[in-house]
Amino acid sequence: MTTSDSSRQRAAKSASSERAEQLAGLIMALARREGMKAGDRLIEQRLADALDLSRAPIRLGLKALEAAGLARGEAHRGFVLAKNPTSGAAQPALAAVRRSEQVYVTIAGDVLASRLPADVTEAELMRRYELSRAELQRLLDRIAAEGWIARLPGYGWRFAETVSNPEAQVQNMAFRAVIEPAAIVQPGFTLSQKVIARLRERQLRVLDGELEKMTIGEVFHSGCEFHEEIIRGAGNPFFLEALKRVNSIRRLFAYRSFADRDGMRRHVREHLRLLDVLETRRYAEAAELMAKHLQRPLVAGLS
Repeated sequence: MTTSDSSRQRAAKSASSERAEQLAGLIMALARREGMKAGDRLIEQRLADALDLSRAPIRLGLKALEAAGLARGEAHRGFVLAKNPTSGAAQPALAAVRRSEQVYVTIAGDVLASRLPADVTEAELMRRYELSRAELQRLLDRIAAEGWIARLPGYGWRFAETVSNPEAQVQNMAFRAVIEPAAIVQPGFTLSQKVIARLRERQLRVLDGELEKMTIGEVFHSGCEFHEEIIRGAGNPFFLEALKRVNSIRRLFAYRSFADRDGMRRHVREHLRLLDVLETRRYAEAAELMAKHLQRPLVAGLS
C-alpha cells in the first residue's frame, strides 16, 4: 500500500466516524424534542421518516449511540435509549449537532448580510469556516436540499438570488398567510385528537423551560413541525409540499431573530390557543387566528 493510499484510507475512516457521530447526535436531538426517556424504543423507520433519511444511515447512528453507551440493543425490541436525552451523558453526542448548526447559522447570516459572494468554492468555505471536507459536504448537501445553493456546472457553488432579496421575507410570509388559513377551511379538514394532544404536549414543553435548552435548529424545527402538521389536516399534499418549500427558505430569515425569546414564548402561546380552537372544530375561527398569527412581524422563528 502506498503512502497516498494509506492517507486516503485514514481520511475516509475519519469522515465515516464524523458521519456516525453526526447521525448519533441527530437521533439524540430528535429524541429530546420528542420527550423520550431511557427505555423508549428507537424505531428505525420512525427515525428515518422524522429525519428524512434512509434506514441505512439511521442504523449507523444507532450503532454509534450504542458504542457511546447511549443506546442498547434488546431482543425483539431493536434499539432502545439507555440514557435520557437531557442527561449529561447525552451532551457529547449533541455537541456535533450544535457545531454543525452554529456553522449553518453563521453561513446563513453571512449570505443574508452579503458577506459572501454569490459564487463560492469549497476551498474558500472550508478555509473561512474552519471545516473539514466531510463537514462542509454535509452542510452543502443540506443547504442544496433546502434550495438556497446549487452546484455550478464546472466548479464551485452559487447561492440563490432570492436568498439575499430583501423582499423575499415579506413575500414568504404573505404566501403563508394565504395558504395556511385556506387549508384549515378546506372541506374535509380534520386533525385527530391524538395529533392535537401530541402538538400541545410539545408546545407546553417548549413553554415550560425547554426553550432555553434548545438549539436554534430545534426551535425552528418545532415551529415548522407545528404548522406542517396542521396543514396536513387538509388532506391535500400540495398544501404541505408548498409549506415545506417555503419553510426551507424561511429558516434563513427566522434565524436572525431568535434572540427574542419573549417573542418566541408569545408565538408558542398563540399555537396553544390555536390548538384549543381546532380541538372544538371551530375551523373558521381557527383560520382567522392563523391569519393573525402569520401577519405579525417576524420577531421570532416559531411563527
